[in-house]
Amino acid sequence: MITHTGLEPRHREFREHVQTFCDEQVRPVVEEHERKGQFPLGLINELGDAGLYGITIPEEYGGEGLDYRSFQIAVEELSRVWKIPAGVVSLSCSLVGTSLLEFGTEEQREEWLKEIFTENLVTAVSLTEPQAGSDAAALETTARRDGDELVIDGQKVWTSHGEVADFLIVVARTGEGGGHHDVSLIGIPDPQNVDGLEFVRDIPCMEGDAVVENEVKYDGVRVPEENIIGEEGSGFKYIMRALDVGRIGAAAQGVGIAQGAMDASIDFADEREQFDKPIREFQGVSFKLADMAMNVQAARLLTIWAAQNLDAGNRVSKQAAMAKTFATDVAMDVTTEAVQVHGSRGYSKDYPVERFMREAKGTQIYEGTNEINRQVISNHLFE
Repeated sequence: MITHTGLEPRHREFREHVQTFCDEQVRPVVEEHERKGQFPLGLINELGDAGLYGITIPEEYGGEGLDYRSFQIAVEELSRVWKIPAGVVSLSCSLVGTSLLEFGTEEQREEWLKEIFTENLVTAVSLTEPQAGSDAAALETTARRDGDELVIDGQKVWTSHGEVADFLIVVARTGEGGGHHDVSLIGIPDPQNVDGLEFVRDIPCMEGDAVVENEVKYDGVRVPEENIIGEEGSGFKYIMRALDVGRIGAAAQGVGIAQGAMDASIDFADEREQFDKPIREFQGVSFKLADMAMNVQAARLLTIWAAQNLDAGNRVSKQAAMAKTFATDVAMDVTTEAVQVHGSRGYSKDYPVERFMREAKGTQIYEGTNEINRQVISNHLFE
């Protein structure tokens, strides 16, 4: 069995468990959901039943109480087959789970966190705006006080899982200071039934129609003021902390997508014959496969290293940014070469590598573009 530096026997056993789940529960439904453009809601309960949903959330709040290396493994192996359920797991443990667990009140943890991971609820975060993407501090959505309520107004885009979510966190300004210092996180349970909250459209995107990415309008949305997570005005700091986890999740997605594309390419190169021999015997193909193998393993080790540092209690902004940037760039490179190895068949939807290539592109953009992450890394070099 292949071993990886930083992993213990229990992690290898956990990987085998996730691989079995993917092969038995995920792989058989991918093609149908992709063809119909249908988000896999039915898989969420199955993820929970298999112990793959609230991986890093303590058992007292409905999770599995495992470490971040287990989180990395689960997200990687799910992405090896299909990135959509991996994204659901990553978001629930990072931007949502980390924010509530580390910064929420005990009442919020008991009421919201426990319900999310006991009932396997779909979560969403409404952060990005038309004019506030990489510059998250430029957001314009506001939450003003009216008595003991907050009134939320604004527009968001790229709210993953929004229209199918059972719990949503919206990032809004609760003061007039501007910049980072008046941003708060606000929890909204059952967002589908909140007056003034409209899921305007599902944004068509490269990844395909099965993924849910919403434009959301907040028009006088009223919630109790106690729905603010943690301290008012500290939301930007909370998001940056949660992004450390989210970037490890994105890195794991990149590794898994690249691994899936490499596996498909190895199988294809062994089966496909030209000039009376398998194409793997041609150096032009075999060297591509060799480069894939080196880069995927390097990306995996870098991601495990970041997760291991987080398990040790360290702040991992630099490590997470390095893993995310390298692993998702590898995913893009590997999937591009995988399509090339498959030739015209790789360009068709009859084979999975064109989907892997589309999935890989997204990983370079969300959880901070790779350009932003390179800036994060550079900043830490001069501390």
